[in-house]
Amino acid sequence: MTTRVARKTARTAVTTTTVVALALAGVVLPTVSLPVPEAHAVAPDVEHVPVRGIDADARQQKGALDDAVGHEHVAPEKSELAKEIAPDGAAAALTQNEPDEGDLAALSERTATQDFLVAGVTWDEATGSEVTEVAVRVREDGRWSDWQSLGLDGVTVDGGRAGTEPIVSTGADGVQARVRTADGTPPSGLQVDVVDPGTSRADANVGQDSDPAASAGAGTGFEIRPSVVTRSGWGADESLSGSWPETSKALKAIYVHHTAGTNSYRESQSAALVRGIYAYHTKSRGWPDIGYQFLVDKYGNIFQGRKDARVDNPIGAQAGGYNTGTIGVSAMGNFDTARPTSALLTAMAKVIAWKSYQYRIDPKGTTTLLTGGSTGSGTRAKPGTKVRVPTVLMHRTTNETACPGRYLAEKMGTLRNGAASRKAAAIKKYGSMRWAVAAPTRYAPSAAQYPVQWSTKATYKWKKVSGARYYQVLYRDAHWSSDMPSTNYWRVLRSATTATSVTVNLDRGTAREIAVRAVGQKYHRGPMTTLVRTSTTIMPKSWSFSSGWKKVNHTIYYGDYAYQTATGGKTISLKSANQVRRVVLRGPTNPADGKLQVLVAGKVRATLDFGKPRDGDRVFTVTLPDHTDGTVTLRKVSDGKKVRISQISLARW
Repeated sequence: MTTRVARKTARTAVTTTTVVALALAGVVLPTVSLPVPEAHAVAPDVEHVPVRGIDADARQQKGALDDAVGHEHVAPEKSELAKEIAPDGAAAALTQNEPDEGDLAALSERTATQDFLVAGVTWDEATGSEVTEVAVRVREDGRWSDWQSLGLDGVTVDGGRAGTEPIVSTGADGVQARVRTADGTPPSGLQVDVVDPGTSRADANVGQDSDPAASAGAGTGFEIRPSVVTRSGWGADESLSGSWPETSKALKAIYVHHTAGTNSYRESQSAALVRGIYAYHTKSRGWPDIGYQFLVDKYGNIFQGRKDARVDNPIGAQAGGYNTGTIGVSAMGNFDTARPTSALLTAMAKVIAWKSYQYRIDPKGTTTLLTGGSTGSGTRAKPGTKVRVPTVLMHRTTNETACPGRYLAEKMGTLRNGAASRKAAAIKKYGSMRWAVAAPTRYAPSAAQYPVQWSTKATYKWKKVSGARYYQVLYRDAHWSSDMPSTNYWRVLRSATTATSVTVNLDRGTAREIAVRAVGQKYHRGPMTTLVRTSTTIMPKSWSFSSGWKKVNHTIYYGDYAYQTATGGKTISLKSANQVRRVVLRGPTNPADGKLQVLVAGKVRATLDFGKPRDGDRVFTVTLPDHTDGTVTLRKVSDGKKVRISQISLARW
């Protein structure tokens, strides 16, 4: 071993001497380009720091109850403020209520931790305490920072945890948390999660392995796509991600965010900060992916967030109550305390221009958003309210937060103007956006598939699309007693299929719209084509029977059973039905059978005659003038004759 080391040392010495000698002699050596280190997936390390009520010693420390940076929940200027749209179409600015800060519920001691770059506060989703304010401070280079207020995002998933937006650091090793709730009771499972995102060989070369900017084309919306650091480029550990199939059919607005915390990070730390946010969202919050679609650092690097964000419009977690039909572009830094760099503003304008061109948005215009329900998100409008907002807007335009900070708020006009100029230049050069691939042409569904899919399994088909790499099948659905999601809200059923048909299983008692779109050779999505909008039958266990009905079994009945009565006034009801367009019944007919009334929301809509000249299995359809909510009732007419009902479906189309 000693000999080998000595020989290696000798060779190194000789080589060095030779290079120096050649240089001194004026010999010019060729330049050799060393390979750029490749990015690789990095597994993060997450430490959980429990917070148990109010620590008495911590409360006595100086500054323990000081106001936090970003605490003000600043209201937007009047021109930026969301405007509520009344049913008559009139718009009025939302009332700005001072949020209730609540009572102090938890204050942890200053706790030493592992080294970390990202942190956040989480608690049990099912807690009975309403969290009103969360703040943290961290120890960097031996000094404790000021308190930093963390936004409450209100995004929840099955099995996940409630929590705050993350805070970023250049490198901390201690944390302290402070929480207020409506009644002063700390939420259960309260903890601070600190994330060490690890290191990648490529961190120092961030941006060099970015997905290159798009090349010129024929107005497909991707011609002005900027260079983007892909998920593999920033070292995403894809084992942390899961299925998050929701996507928006169209983009209506773009939210501008900022991350709380430091502005002093180095460019070589940017990828690690993105990994840290990704780990916090997936490992601490239990989300299937990072919440933002794009992140931008102060050096002008653009990072892909959500999977498929470069080629699709996946629904993220950028603004509680308004995530459908929008995306979030998060500026990395705290712009309550620092001014955004010109590189950051330029990069953000590039992203906004690209998406505005792709989805035909006017960056200087306005749009209407529907306020959804999102616990803890602090929406300025009530759920179900339509609001008029700028198409490029701040998080605080619709939500009770200081995000994206006062200094970035001052630059919203700059961002909009820059994006509008870039979009106008793209239209002048490439023309208006056109789909890269055409919409598929469907084969019409059969009478057994629409308006009711009588079998739980059915196959739907479409024609082949020229230039398609594969097809994506999507759907939106709802239980018969629930509202149908927005036409802009879709879930992916088949992410990629080369077939031109899809076989689907539908649960009983649901309504579902199924659509397909082609995906081009460069993975650009084409427009959607609806294959079918249909409903299934409702199981009898959901029917409410009055007395006087009995179940009869026979193979002549559809499903081998029916419910029968001959007594006038006897009813079958389906309570709290939503958005009913057709009441579809199935049952046997016979010349000796009687009549049945169909009532919706207390009003008689039709009287059906089961006394047909011939025996047979018959489908009766009652079409309403409009979608109607309320109880659907089948009431036997007093004619002394029997009726038999084997199936009921409440179709929405």
